Amino acid sequence: MTSPVLRSEFRSKRSSTKYLLCFLVCALLSVALIAAALWFWGAKEVRGQFDGVSFLTSIGALWLVFGHALYPWLGLSVRDDAIERKNPAALMALSGALLAMAITFAAGNLGEGPSYWENVFCAGLATGGLFVLWIALELGGRVSVSIAEERDLASGLRCGGLLLAWGLILGRAATGNWHSCAQTVHDFFRDGWFAASLLPIALAVEPFLRPSRARPFPSWLVCGMLLALFYLAAAAVWLWHLGRWEGMPR
Repeated sequence: MTSPVLRSEFRSKRSSTKYLLCFLVCALLSVALIAAALWFWGAKEVRGQFDGVSFLTSIGALWLVFGHALYPWLGLSVRDDAIERKNPAALMALSGALLAMAITFAAGNLGEGPSYWENVFCAGLATGGLFVLWIALELGGRVSVSIAEERDLASGLRCGGLLLAWGLILGRAATGNWHSCAQTVHDFFRDGWFAASLLPIALAVEPFLRPSRARPFPSWLVCGMLLALFYLAAAAVWLWHLGRWEGMPR
């Protein structure tokens, strides 16, 4: 008969594999999102062209790998927290971060421009803004502690939803036809300032919703999912307010 220790190790490895597969699925969806955005809404010389879409999608995949390497600096690690420690809260937060990065990169490549370098500049603005807001959230709210140490699913859902909402807003702010660096930066702040307005809300609610002695296990639905949906709904309303971007195919 198999010993209890071996059975426990087997279950642990199988569980870790499930978490790894979940994150890989999220990574594949992120790359597919980039490819789909370029195929249907990219620049004229890229849209519907296999070579151009493949090239930019490959750069997008490398973009995601580079961003993934920065996650530990913000207190969360895919390998250590999400996979090896089998932390569902970390998986939710980091999946939201990966999808948000995919959105910012894809959105930066939407619109007409003279070369690929302008696309990189726009995507860099959006992704850089995402990380600036994430750093501010971590410094002010210490969200990584609730996620990585407390393993609080509600905190992971809140963080993932907020990062995804930021990605949508900042990505939309970076879309459009290229005119100049100055004009691009101006338009980015004009259309993307709303993302920063969600930060005070997140910092205000975090101390009340994180695990505490009085409430060691906050409701993932009330304290996590509902607030994540609020962030996403706010982003959706803002995108509706902005409407179509300049150069958007009809």
